[in-house]
Amino acid sequence: MHVRVFPDKLTLGAAAGAAAAVSALPVKASAAPSVLPAWSPALPQAVGASIPGLTYIGIDAEQFFPTAPTPRQYDAMEGTHLNAPGTIHAGLSLPAGSTIHQVNTGYQGQPILTIYKRTLQQPANTTGPEQVLLQAVEPSPGGPFSSTFNLPNPIVIDRNSTYTISYFLSVGQGIFGCSVGYLPPTQGFVPFSGGEPRVLDTRLPGPLSGKLANGQEKVVPLGFAGARTALINLTVTETVVGGFVAVFSAGIAWPGNSSINWAASNQTVANGVITAVDGNGNIKIRGGGNPTHVIIDRIGFMV
Repeated sequence: MHVRVFPDKLTLGAAAGAAAAVSALPVKASAAPSVLPAWSPALPQAVGASIPGLTYIGIDAEQFFPTAPTPRQYDAMEGTHLNAPGTIHAGLSLPAGSTIHQVNTGYQGQPILTIYKRTLQQPANTTGPEQVLLQAVEPSPGGPFSSTFNLPNPIVIDRNSTYTISYFLSVGQGIFGCSVGYLPPTQGFVPFSGGEPRVLDTRLPGPLSGKLANGQEKVVPLGFAGARTALINLTVTETVVGGFVAVFSAGIAWPGNSSINWAASNQTVANGVITAVDGNGNIKIRGGGNPTHVIIDRIGFMV
């Protein structure tokens, strides 16, 4: 049976540029290996390729509950299934402004996937949730299976609505869980305010004092815990002949970048730098070529 898409049920539109950044891919499905080690649980073993740039949220079978009074059966090995045909639902909590591009499902049988949108300010009490996606997954040939559906028209998360992800199950069908790939909303810039903007001056006494040498790395705390990226003003001064300084997240190895360069001795050069930070808001600086003093001033961060 072929997977069918119902375009009239899809929310139209997406965040600006999202369609260009994320391409719609064909549905892919993959079965669990035919022979599993004795210790392996009977779970789906593979899903389709992830889309670069997306963030993924997982929803386990334990989080799905049926419409009353249909009894639910949950098992660590078999997931969630029903004793009679019915629909199971789980809340889908994503930041407003996000766009859903991919849904991966682990299951047995052929469940029907639905995403519902409930507007917080309903025009009437009788108005129910709106169906924004309806998709039959690829049928499993028997036993655990998994499939990936890439939405041709991404679903935009409205700030005035809540969302649920649901599966219709016939008897003998079950859900192991799902993961939803989405593009987070555009990052918001927060300008630095209050306190001293300067966090590093290697000319002054301290644990980070002294010129930055070739290949030397120093971790610089920016105080932006929880931020995704930071905007700083990077200055080199009292330079020697030529060299560079790289700025990057403290949580990774030097990726081979250069954030500022100089060509002669006794230069003072400044540059605005946007850099990733680690979970604690720290960055690294790395010297290349000849030594130099380094000054860093905070401008702001993005969340």
